[in-house]
Amino acid sequence: MDEQTFRELLDPRGILRPGALAPPPLSAGYTVFAQPGTAALDVEALKARAARFFGAKLGLTVEKKYGFDMPTADAARIVLAADDGTAAGTRLCYGRPVERSDLDAAERGDPNATGMFLLAQRCPTLWIVSREMDDDRVALTIAAVMASILLGPILSPGGDELFGVKTARLKLEARAAPYR
Repeated sequence: MDEQTFRELLDPRGILRPGALAPPPLSAGYTVFAQPGTAALDVEALKARAARFFGAKLGLTVEKKYGFDMPTADAARIVLAADDGTAAGTRLCYGRPVERSDLDAAERGDPNATGMFLLAQRCPTLWIVSREMDDDRVALTIAAVMASILLGPILSPGGDELFGVKTARLKLEARAAPYR
């Protein structure tokens, strides 16, 4: 989706209009389970965490102006640029309430009962970070930054693995170029 099309889906506060965009399937990207009960993003916290722990700059293509009425569903195009040049791009992120099928997928992704599924069960919201390719460093970095703020696990796009921020960082380190 291009930027202009995305902007047409938003209200004047930069929040997704109800029903304007169908939620993507979990298979479309990394799913970040979130402990906050709304789909509102703490953008300043995300920016600070990306810079401090992931060596990256992070921002939104459209500013969010949350008021007292926090959204239960929202979307954002998040821009990421790694300081070392190993990852740069914009990914669509979609937040919505967790459904029973999401928890079923999380349970399948934690077959060894590492505790990540128990953490996912405490999360009323999730964010799907769309990926553009199988090995999408930008999407994984955004998911890791979000998970570190939203305090939930990450479900892989294939649903075969449920992991935390530490494992996400290890995955980034294992890629051809270091994450920092």
